[in-house]
Amino acid sequence: MVDFRLYVISNRTLVPDLTAFVNEASRAGLRAFQLREKDLSGKSLFELAKNIRNAAPLCKLFINDRADIAIASGAEGIHLPETSWPVSRIRKSFPQLQCGVSVHSLHGAKLAEEHGADFIVFGPVFDTPSKQRIGMEARGLASLSEVSRAVNIPVFAIGGITPERARQCIKKGAWGVAVMSDIPTAPNIGARISEYKKALGGL
Repeated sequence: MVDFRLYVISNRTLVPDLTAFVNEASRAGLRAFQLREKDLSGKSLFELAKNIRNAAPLCKLFINDRADIAIASGAEGIHLPETSWPVSRIRKSFPQLQCGVSVHSLHGAKLAEEHGADFIVFGPVFDTPSKQRIGMEARGLASLSEVSRAVNIPVFAIGGITPERARQCIKKGAWGVAVMSDIPTAPNIGARISEYKKALGGL
């Protein structure tokens, strides 16, 4: 069951101390966090995941693309890139893990649902510098609406998200939003999370 609407994704270039950040965000009400640090070794990723798990036990922890580390660290879930392992394989081998999938198209969204994903993250909905650098254009609110209508699992909008844009995404059918930079870079993390709580109708 997907019981969260705000999904924060890690970025060590913005937050050097992820453990402290998740602890603070969790105390402010954050209920789901994805550890996505692809440059770390397996050992370092595991140690970081364990530290986060211990520092914020009430916040669901998802590990990007590493089911083994998710299991070993006590995380609740795994998050898969669109081109990663098939969700069905994760479902068969690790049925206890909740599974999210990042998608960038209607086809990808339908495929993720068909293979058993618990939720999808769709985007980028709005322009972001990181996606512009790799030539990925914003999908827009119309595409978000189309995807949200086409699948029966929760859809999280990602890409250029702010509290005001979160409201727009909810109106277009999204279940929630995924945020990488807006909350970690906020002067007051707790206050920013409160803004999202109001925009989303809950965290």
